[in-house]
Amino acid sequence: MRAVGPQGGDAAESGSRTRTGASAVLALLAAVLACLLAGPVAGASAHRLRHACAKPPPGRAACLAERLLPGREPSPRALAAAARARHGGAAPGSAAAEAGKPIPGFLTPERLHAAYGLPNETPAGSTQTIAVVDAFNDPTAEADLAVYDRQFGLPECTAANGCLRKLNQQGAASPLPANNGGWAAEISIDVQMAHATCQNCRILLIETRSESFADLGAGVNAAVTAGAGVVSNSYGEAEAPAYAGLAAGAYNHPTIPILASTGDCGYIDQACPARGRGAEFPAAAPGVIAVGGTTLSESGGVWTSRAWNEGGSGCSAIFEAGPWQSEAAGFAATGCGAYRAEADVSAIGDPETGVDVYDSTPEEPGAATGWGVWGGTSVSSPIVAGEFGLAGGGQGVAYPAATLYAHLGQAGALDDVTSGSDGECGAATICRALAGYDGPSGVGSPVGLEACALAASPENTSPPTIIGVTEQGVTLTVHPGGWTGAPTGYGYQWERCGLLGGSCHAIALATGATYTPLQADVGSTLRVRETAHNAAGAGSAVSASVGPVASDVPSIKALSATSGITGSHFVIEGSALDTSTRVGLGGTEAHFAVLSPTRVEVTVPDGARTGRVYVTTAHGIAVSRSIFTVTLTIFSFTPAAGAAGTAVSISGNGFTSSATVTFAGTPAAVVFLSSRRLRATVPAGAGVGPITVTNASAPAGTVRSARTFTP
Repeated sequence: MRAVGPQGGDAAESGSRTRTGASAVLALLAAVLACLLAGPVAGASAHRLRHACAKPPPGRAACLAERLLPGREPSPRALAAAARARHGGAAPGSAAAEAGKPIPGFLTPERLHAAYGLPNETPAGSTQTIAVVDAFNDPTAEADLAVYDRQFGLPECTAANGCLRKLNQQGAASPLPANNGGWAAEISIDVQMAHATCQNCRILLIETRSESFADLGAGVNAAVTAGAGVVSNSYGEAEAPAYAGLAAGAYNHPTIPILASTGDCGYIDQACPARGRGAEFPAAAPGVIAVGGTTLSESGGVWTSRAWNEGGSGCSAIFEAGPWQSEAAGFAATGCGAYRAEADVSAIGDPETGVDVYDSTPEEPGAATGWGVWGGTSVSSPIVAGEFGLAGGGQGVAYPAATLYAHLGQAGALDDVTSGSDGECGAATICRALAGYDGPSGVGSPVGLEACALAASPENTSPPTIIGVTEQGVTLTVHPGGWTGAPTGYGYQWERCGLLGGSCHAIALATGATYTPLQADVGSTLRVRETAHNAAGAGSAVSASVGPVASDVPSIKALSATSGITGSHFVIEGSALDTSTRVGLGGTEAHFAVLSPTRVEVTVPDGARTGRVYVTTAHGIAVSRSIFTVTLTIFSFTPAAGAAGTAVSISGNGFTSSATVTFAGTPAAVVFLSSRRLRATVPAGAGVGPITVTNASAPAGTVRSARTFTP
């Protein structure tokens, strides 16, 4: 919530005119629209929303512009009468049948600047070009911007004075793509909002030949090549793995703020059943600043923002979060884990508290043209783009989103949006606005230009940590510490220390985020010194020591169990076991699985005898000090083959009087002779396979022979 000074009224209407006869019909219609749409909107029944663009084919982007309309459309007769009265019979919805003035009560450039505490222009803004990337051609984009500028007293922005350029996705002035009325409305919003926010920035309109992401991505690249310092993208679609390449290419331009709308269908598109579920792309791309939507209102000179209930948010299932986001206070509560969250930042998006826009190209045949009230995160993205333009662009920060996060929690830089939600997500904050970072509003809405400006030198808030097993030949990895100041890069120096962590010395050439201990490190502890830097300077922090480093010569320090029947499992605990190639017990080779460099799980082999455990690795052989006792096992049997009725002598260890015997699963008559001998009779129907012995009493369990019996 922000208090502001006295507000000017809405921009003046362009002169009064005498109304006689049929022109009174037009006046009446305008009055009805004004009453229905005057903000704040009276109620749900008083209005309806219409998306500017038709639903695109699967895998293509939708423009995210939404128009606020009366709850009931005026009748065709009323529209026709109004059109004839003003334009001598022009058809409703034609370019001639335009609404001639902004509808009162909504957001003009003056009110936007008051709400967000922005200057109209800055010296830095005069050096910036804001690109807006859209599909298809808007034939009236420049003329519509001229009407907007005259209405609100903004400086001219035309092709003639060098302020406005229009290029195709190849970066050429021609040929331009085919006209499209829905995308023309989107273009009017993007161009006019960018110019309204930064009034001395240049505007570059990139028009692509279709709404495919390949074409739109080419448009982003063309914008950067043409010199844009900020790029806004007011379109999207649920993310898909196929977009990963575009995210790494078209939507990843270090030092340039690339902004994208988070969508108008609520949390993971829950509000739009016809769409796929997921975070919005390209907003989810790691190199993009994802811009969410808010509801913005003013009462008595106080501006208030809350999360717009249809603004987009969500956890990416494809892209990981950058460190500036994953380490932000409150990020863990989103439930996104290591993955990217939308949004990063937010601005006005709710059409019910929307912006005035002028568009003279019909969205579709019969649609009204001229002044309208518009919203959607289509509005949010170019506004934040304009704020970056006023601040001078990315200012050399590799990922300018980090600049915003560096100001998280600073009331003078960001309006923290703490109320509202955009869907259902349980207790997580990915769909609920709360103090600090949250999904619908990100870090909040910028106030003034401080949030887009470089922070001070990085200062450490939590030290780096070392992950991995401290063993010769096993790679260790640094997890970066926490830092203020939005670091743009990190440096590392590994150090070798004494057994107790003192007397540390830098290790030559060990300057990466990973380190593999050497023979010289055995018996020592290790730590890493991390340096974080941004354009303002650098800071340093040191991890805790880990170790001591164990040799890569294998050793067995303990067994998780020292007895068991064949087929049971136990774990060898030791060191340098990660290259194990063979494990044996009492002279019998066993199956095993390496769990870590210090742990190997072993299966007691069939036919095993009591004895020591040994492990063979690439660096040597280790033998256990303790004996493993095999409590129940079959050593052998004789004869190895025989017809039904043949008596077979079974030798082993641990047999009890409760023992039963099967031949390849077929039960046999058995005679208990001792704990080491049984006699069984080959049953009729027995097949080829192992002989099994099952004890019902301790040592209980079932064991089988290492070789097969043949009937």
